Amino acid sequence: MTKNYVLPALLLAALGLAVLPLPAVAQPSPNDSPPAAPPGPAGGTQPEAGAAAAPDVDPDMQRIAACKAQALARLKQRSPSVEDIYIDVDGLTVATADAKLGDTAVKGVIMGEAYIQRDKSDSANRFLCLTGEKGEVLFTFFTER
Repeated sequence: MTKNYVLPALLLAALGLAVLPLPAVAQPSPNDSPPAAPPGPAGGTQPEAGAAAAPDVDPDMQRIAACKAQALARLKQRSPSVEDIYIDVDGLTVATADAKLGDTAVKGVIMGEAYIQRDKSDSANRFLCLTGEKGEVLFTFFTER
């Protein structure tokens, strides 16, 4: 096990998680025009900006959108050169948990690859997000690959 996976592996083991599959992504019909390319690497699906509060959106996508929004806001506070975060949704691990950190209930863990887009470059990072009972973001963490 490499050092990049030690923290997520220990966290998963400590929380006793069950992995949930992500919902299938609808494929466009041949008559549809191609969508605009998202920032970051080619391919993949990004959560919609308003998905965190939309009641008709899949709960996993709501949590992913909330994690992305919270992480982006915090990164921009520290480094104004950060323009966006591209989360590789197709490669994410979305897990449920029934654990506590101190007195705080942890109900979801999201782990995967994220690309932090800056003025002149973007870099691959491991992404970790913990969510609470109502889908609220408790913690986000990035580490370079």
